[in-house]
Amino acid sequence: MKIQQAREAMRAGRLDTAVATARDVLSAEPASVDALEILSLAARQRGDTATAERELRRIIAIAPDAGWARDDLARLLLEAGRSAEAEAEARATVAVAPANADAHAMLGAFLSGREALVEGAWHLRTAIALAGRHPQLLLNLARNLMRQGALEEASALAAEVSHAQPNLLAAAVLTVEIAEQAGDLDAAHRAIEQASRLATREGRDVLLLRATLLSRDARWTEALALLDRQPAMSGAALLLRGRLRDRAGRYEEAWRDFTAGKATLSAASGRRYDAQGVEAHFARLAAMHLPETPRVGRRDGPQPLFILGMPRSGTTMTEQLLASHSRITAGGELPFTAELRDFAGRMLGDGQPFPHGMGKIAAADHHHVPALLRDFYLARADVYSLRQAGPAFFTDKMPLNEIYLPLLQLAFQEAPMVAVRRHPLDILVSVMAHDLTHGFDCGYRLEDAAHQLAAVSALTGGYRERLGLPPHIFAYERFIADQAGETERLMAHVDLPVEPAQASFHESRRHAPTPSYAQVREPLHDRSIGRWKNYRAQLTPILPIVEAAMEVGGYET
Repeated sequence: MKIQQAREAMRAGRLDTAVATARDVLSAEPASVDALEILSLAARQRGDTATAERELRRIIAIAPDAGWARDDLARLLLEAGRSAEAEAEARATVAVAPANADAHAMLGAFLSGREALVEGAWHLRTAIALAGRHPQLLLNLARNLMRQGALEEASALAAEVSHAQPNLLAAAVLTVEIAEQAGDLDAAHRAIEQASRLATREGRDVLLLRATLLSRDARWTEALALLDRQPAMSGAALLLRGRLRDRAGRYEEAWRDFTAGKATLSAASGRRYDAQGVEAHFARLAAMHLPETPRVGRRDGPQPLFILGMPRSGTTMTEQLLASHSRITAGGELPFTAELRDFAGRMLGDGQPFPHGMGKIAAADHHHVPALLRDFYLARADVYSLRQAGPAFFTDKMPLNEIYLPLLQLAFQEAPMVAVRRHPLDILVSVMAHDLTHGFDCGYRLEDAAHQLAAVSALTGGYRERLGLPPHIFAYERFIADQAGETERLMAHVDLPVEPAQASFHESRRHAPTPSYAQVREPLHDRSIGRWKNYRAQLTPILPIVEAAMEVGGYET
């Protein structure tokens, strides 16, 4: 009776009465979940998040399977900016209540947000199966699939939501994005008119989306004129305008946009490059010694083919070339190497970060560790459906995998490894022109990107000299000059014959879900070679940083 009275008081807005009644119930029944719920709800309405959190945690302690309390706590933590704790609560809810749709939806969003897309999609699909085809769930899954490159299914989901809710701006915007990435520019132009109408009705705009579409549709001068008229823009819009100004030959303005756009994005995301931390980590890696051990483990089914290189070096193009072969599947940017590092650290590190403890492998009772590492990696590939019968290899092109090259060699001694090389200054210009998070967040300042490039070059050079780990060098400039010859040399390294489709790899229907998705659909050209010369003055201060890396590749200023 008293609980009902408290709830009625809550509905009437009499919070003091509701709280007093709930406390009266608790004095007689300290484990009353209903009374604690009322206290948490009242605290939320008053903006007292600390009390709301405390009462929710009391509920969970009394009733660990109270999924609704865990959901409320996770949302509370998320609103407070404590996303790691919120994710932990979502995981705990899934563990104790696997049929909780909200927890699956939240965990799917968390995983998708940090690019664990396959796992995120699984939880989003589970949430949909449990809760029904709610528009927001469908849109979250569609956006996840778009980022995976599964454009056909993503488009169908966006269309389903738009049909059910024609005035939903998020669905209209996603429809444009999917069509643009798929290269269906006519459909994208039709869809953007609907998105524009809805945005205007809500007092918003789709400026960046419209400019992106115009720039893709050979109407880049219109896109530039549109952006030139804007007094204030987001970081992403500044980078797009910079790329368009570069195309127009307005290089000083383009560079100002690149640096301003990166600063805006860094400020909004809080991402910073820790140069000292990177140097300390690389020093530990450089000192790593992995003894020879017997090689055992799974060799069934497709094996990994590692594509190594800095972001914007040509790794996406290289993957498209390789994946045009009938016996090679494109894996994309797989997270397995970082997971393998953490797995090795947990097994051997005694609580210290990788590569601490790797020397233990020298002892006979640890000779099985390489097989465990190999099996761990391949088990993750199984989850991603990369080991279907037929292909010989699947690619892994996660940027900067090469910093863990000894670990990869330990697990996959015979795996083909292809290091993509490009003029360091061209790489740095391209890094500044795009929003990238790889490389310990080095891409937000030119000095940081140069430091990262130089540090990786020195580290991998040490691997080659000290450990004898020489991957096949696939030079961007040589490939542009001699596509047939470089393709033949590449495939000889992979030990597969060249196939005719590789000569026209840019015609592949596969969507490469990286910032290079549009470029890899173009026939080969040399317009990006020597692009750095347009920014000679801006690059001069970092030349001493990358001088050694340029010498390694035979590049000159």
